Amino acid sequence: MDSSQDLCCMHLLSSNEGRFIAFTDSSWTRYTEFASKWNVFPCKERDVADEALDRLSLTMEGINTCPRPMPSAELMPGYHRQCYNRFCDIQKVRRQEKAASKKEASREDVHHDWLTHPPIAGGLKQRN
Repeated sequence: MDSSQDLCCMHLLSSNEGRFIAFTDSSWTRYTEFASKWNVFPCKERDVADEALDRLSLTMEGINTCPRPMPSAELMPGYHRQCYNRFCDIQKVRRQEKAASKKEASREDVHHDWLTHPPIAGGLKQRN
């Protein structure tokens, strides 16, 4: 397996420092849980998960029921500890959820304002 390429499925840091760890059943389960959480947000974590799943020929649909990918002669799926800690940080997910709900509430407020105060027909007149 020495010729296989390490694939950090949660690679969020620019450096490759630290030991690379192959997935166990429990770390794969945790990865899939967080990949599903990140999938609903337009963020770096979602992009990283999508890229890794693509390299593993997997999709987000049904990922929670996929068995752990096994190392092959070409690819060793796993993670760096620091990347795992950042990717599987529930506080980061909660902050992202909170930001998304604030954004949605703001969007609803704008929509409500438009319904109660529609724009003036004909728009603004030009100054002479």
